[in-house]
Amino acid sequence: SSNTLDANRSVYDIFSLLFSDGAYHIQSVGGKFWYVSSSGLVCSDGDKPEDFFLEFLEHGRVGIKGKNGKYLRGDSGALKGDAATVDPSCLWEY
Repeated sequence: SSNTLDANRSVYDIFSLLFSDGAYHIQSVGGKFWYVSSSGLVCSDGDKPEDFFLEFLEHGRVGIKGKNGKYLRGDSGALKGDAATVDPSCLWEY
């Protein structure tokens, strides 16, 4: 199985948000953590937590910013952490 996350599946992944000193760590069911790889893909098999920041930008939608200062976005089915500014592909419903 792949360690990268998909952005447009009909089956959802369950994860936990762990608050830590102003940031959130995103932990998968298996206990591994989300991180943004050097290629900009969001992966879910990290051994160490990585900081993410939630920005509530619209009613019912949140932007997620990585420690690299870039927003997570959906791009052709992949979840990437490479958007410099927020656009509709960076807003996630909750």
